[in-house]
Amino acid sequence: MHLETGRLLMPPLSGQHTEALTELYANPDVTRFIGGAALDAEGTAARVLRFEAVWHTCGFGQSALPDRGTGVLLGCAGLHPWPQSDEVELGYVLARHAQGRGLAGEAARACLDVASIQLGLDRLTAVIRPDNAPSRALTTRLGFRIHREDVTPSGVRVLVHERLAS
Repeated sequence: MHLETGRLLMPPLSGQHTEALTELYANPDVTRFIGGAALDAEGTAARVLRFEAVWHTCGFGQSALPDRGTGVLLGCAGLHPWPQSDEVELGYVLARHAQGRGLAGEAARACLDVASIQLGLDRLTAVIRPDNAPSRALTTRLGFRIHREDVTPSGVRVLVHERLAS
C-alpha cells in the first residue's frame, strides 16, 4: 500500500531506506524518544527488516517519508502491530530539519485514515515518553487520550495513548 498526502509520498519502508534511516538515527535529537543508542547501523538494519516483515504479513506498516523535491528521507511513519498486547501502534520519527513543519501530523492523519477506512481498526495506540511534549500534543490533537502508564523492556517509562474510532 503506497500512501500519499498533499506534501508526502509514503512508500513502504524497505531495505533501500536503511542507509538514509541509519543517518537519520545517528542524530541523538531525533532518536532520544525512540530507542537512542540501540539504533546504530546494525540495529537500524534489523529494525528495517522487521518493518518489511510486518508489511509482508499484515499489509500495512511503517512508510518512508521522502522529500517530494529531493527524494531525501525526512523520516518514517506508520502503523505497527504488537500481537503480545493485541494493539496496533501509530508511530513516526522525523529528521531534525523536518520537525515543526506539520509533517508528522500530515503523515499521522494519513495513517489514521488507513487504519479506520481500509483496515477497519476501531482502536490505535501511541507509545510516548512523558517528556516528549510535541508528540503528546500531536496525539491529543488527533483524538488520543492517555490510556495507561507502562515501562518498556529497556526500563523506560512511557505513556500509552489510545484512540477509539468514533
